[in-house]
Amino acid sequence: MHEPDRDSERRDWTKLPPDLAAEIAGRLLGVDLTEYIRFRSVCKPWRQSTEDPRGGLHSRFIPRNWVVPVNYLDRFRCNYVYGEDARKFRLLNVATGASLTHVEFPGELSGHRGMGYAEGLLVLWNKAASVVRLLNPLTHAVTDLPDFSSVVSEASPAALDGGAYQFRGFGVIDGGAGAAGTSPPTIVFFLDGEVPVIACIRLGEPRWALVDTSELDRGISFSSALSLRGRFYMATSAGDVLAVELHPKPRLVHVIRRATAATKPTATAPPATTTTRPFFEFFLVPSGNDHGAGMLMVRASRVRQQVEVFEVDVDEGKLVPSSTVGADRAVFIGSTRALSISTRLFPSIAANAVYFCTGSRSMDLLFYIVHLDTGWGEPARLPFSDQGPFVDPCNLDVYLAWSIDTLQVLAM
Repeated sequence: MHEPDRDSERRDWTKLPPDLAAEIAGRLLGVDLTEYIRFRSVCKPWRQSTEDPRGGLHSRFIPRNWVVPVNYLDRFRCNYVYGEDARKFRLLNVATGASLTHVEFPGELSGHRGMGYAEGLLVLWNKAASVVRLLNPLTHAVTDLPDFSSVVSEASPAALDGGAYQFRGFGVIDGGAGAAGTSPPTIVFFLDGEVPVIACIRLGEPRWALVDTSELDRGISFSSALSLRGRFYMATSAGDVLAVELHPKPRLVHVIRRATAATKPTATAPPATTTTRPFFEFFLVPSGNDHGAGMLMVRASRVRQQVEVFEVDVDEGKLVPSSTVGADRAVFIGSTRALSISTRLFPSIAANAVYFCTGSRSMDLLFYIVHLDTGWGEPARLPFSDQGPFVDPCNLDVYLAWSIDTLQVLAM
């Protein structure tokens, strides 16, 4: 009996119809950007049937769940060691647990310093050239942003006379429908200083725009910011939640109003801040639920002795008390970013705990952990050995703490 020729039965997968290849790639992109990149790398016909993720910043290709874990030695190497090794980093997906090692960043970015994240994009600053760039660490696409000194000066004329600003929040607002199907995303920066500045720019536009903050009650300051699934939220020192809306003009609008109504300023410039820090601080964090779209608010005293958790119900405009951040989750709160971590994927992280990683380096305090089941808090100190700090391998929480607490001072 004649056996069929197995070679004749082999299918040539490179000849997939273009629309089918695009459909498969789109479904893989729904899993993660890396799956989409792997699909396109198989063959030329599949690349021709799909959009190149390196062809500019697009909301679809933002690596939202990826972080660059760093520690003291990484910073030392990047700041003081030159050569190829200084551009190699690790990437970690906090949603899937996937990791990439020895990722080499483009050589033209030497001299840049990481300021923080905007939905997984690295925000890089070159002080010598006064340039801000966004880097997609998975595709290596680099997006240059216009100089923003003019918009800072507009918000505070004295800012350029020796003033100092700190990057405190970064965000990406997804573009709406446009002539080409989707408009470019909008980048949002929150700079904290004597007069807080919230500025935004739609990619492709020549100039930054100030966000109108007249919705904010006088005397109320900002406590935290969170970029989440194409929207940018801010919490105030009174526990209000606001969002940046772009139309008809960039402005802050209330999502949840908890503060007592007060006389609002008539100007569109950011209001003056209070001179003393409030006893309680309010932090917006992702919940990790609802496919990453949920949001929590953590209310904490300055010394972290009192911690409360609320679910943020955006549709109903209210905060719902909760006793947990998730039975199998932990949240990390930093100066420029917040993360929700699965303790099933990363069992070395304490479950149902809040890691406060908000800049206590001068006291050798890496972070402060509050275990919500018991209310017990514990500090985590800098790990030292005979050779110095961070010489021995660290637990994952140490790397994550450094990753989300990158707070750099920008001298204008």
